[in-house]
Amino acid sequence: MKLETVDVSLIKRAVSTFLEVAWGDLAQAHWPKSMNFSDGTRDEVLSGFVDEKKRGCMRKFSLRLGNRRYPFMKMVFQELLFRDCFFFSVDTHDELDIKDTNPDYQEWLAIKSYNMRLKNEVEEVWRNSDVPTLNDLLARVDDDDVPERQMCMIDPHPLIYVVDDEKSIAEGVKRTLIKRNYDVVVFHCAEEAMTAIHEKKPNLIVSDLEMGEGASGLEFCEKLRADRDLADISFILATAAGLDLSNFEILDGFIVKPYEVEVLCAFVSSNIAASHK
Repeated sequence: MKLETVDVSLIKRAVSTFLEVAWGDLAQAHWPKSMNFSDGTRDEVLSGFVDEKKRGCMRKFSLRLGNRRYPFMKMVFQELLFRDCFFFSVDTHDELDIKDTNPDYQEWLAIKSYNMRLKNEVEEVWRNSDVPTLNDLLARVDDDDVPERQMCMIDPHPLIYVVDDEKSIAEGVKRTLIKRNYDVVVFHCAEEAMTAIHEKKPNLIVSDLEMGEGASGLEFCEKLRADRDLADISFILATAAGLDLSNFEILDGFIVKPYEVEVLCAFVSSNIAASHK
């Protein structure tokens, strides 16, 4: 959903659903009273959210609404995968690293399980009431017609490894490229991808730059270039952050997230073509 098509009533419906599922008969007491849903504009309503656009171009707005057992759960309105394709999601915000030696560990697991059930329930109600979610965006990827110019005509289909610790982004890129006649395998860290590469070399790697724990996308590329058996694999680096590429001549391409489909497909196509010369 493009931001320009979002109106106040849609945001209000999303908030109302979240509160009803998360708080039940206490929903009204947790309504964000500082937000003007009556006569405020979309931008005025969104100003009541926390703007989490900390780097690069990815826009993300969050509103901490909590639930009966955990006060930190958030409603999120964001573009994550493709440029100007916004959707609503629930961020459980419960990724604390609590060890199994902690006396509260089992209680923490119970809260995480409870949060996940609520997340799934809220997002299911959203889907049934025409509030756009990530699943709707992925379904649109599956349903969209692909321009003939973006179809890969090479047989057998080139193999692409997509490496991104954000599972929803990796899944969206995978579906986008599969529809264009590429074979795609997803990995969520560089180490997993490197192990697979030794078993079967891809024609191209599309890797995120920052991937939490483990090697970064740039470090991953450096390891490939240092191995003479793997150095010829085409490598496209993707990131939401701005980046100085003056010292990154080892890359075959660089693309900014959220993706523009035309740009992503053009980068992939040109690198695949080069690898088949």
